[in-house]
Amino acid sequence: MKRKNDLFFIVIFIVVVMLSLTYLARSSYSKYRKRVTGNVNAQIASWKIKINNETVQNSGELSNDITPTLDSDIYTKEGVLAPGGTGYFDVVINATDVDVDFTYEMTAEVNELTPLTDLEIIKYKIGDVETNYSINNKITGDIAKNTGDTSIRVFFKWNDDSQTETMDNEDDTIYAARSTNANTKIKVTFKFTQKQS
Repeated sequence: MKRKNDLFFIVIFIVVVMLSLTYLARSSYSKYRKRVTGNVNAQIASWKIKINNETVQNSGELSNDITPTLDSDIYTKEGVLAPGGTGYFDVVINATDVDVDFTYEMTAEVNELTPLTDLEIIKYKIGDVETNYSINNKITGDIAKNTGDTSIRVFFKWNDDSQTETMDNEDDTIYAARSTNANTKIKVTFKFTQKQS
C-alpha cells in the first residue's frame, strides 16, 4: 500500500510539475505572440497661398479686384487712363503658410468683352528684372516652401501709335465717351503646381 501511495504521490507530483512548466512556457512565449496596434500621426503639408493678402485656397476667383496704378502727366487727370497712357498693377504671392515648393504660372490679358483693343500688357518685373510680355508668354517661377512675399509688377499701356494701333483717334474718342466702358478690365489668371521629386 505504501508503494501505491508513493506511486500516486509521484504521479500527482509529475502532473503538477508538468502543468506548472506548461503554464510558464505558455506565458513566456505569449510575450512574443501578442498582437499590438498603434497609430501613426502624420502632419499634412499646408497649402495656403495668398495673392495680395487674400487666401486662394478652395477658391476660383479673388473676391477683391486688383487695383492698378495709372501714370499721369501734365496733360492727363490723375487716376484715369487715356490714349498713350500707361499704368501697372502689382501681384504679391505669399507662401508663408505653404509647406511645399511650388511653381506659379500667371497670364494677363485684356478681357475679351472690353472693346478697348489697343490696351496692351507690355512687360513685367520680378524683383529687379524686367521682361517684355507677349500674349503667348506666361509669367512663371518657382517659390520655395514657407517663403514670404514674391512681388510681380505688370505694366500696360493704351497703344496710341498710328503704325501699330487697331483703334484710330475717332474710335478712341467714341470708346472714352461711352460711360459703360468707364472701367476696362484686365484678366489675370494664376495656376499653382506643387513641385514633385
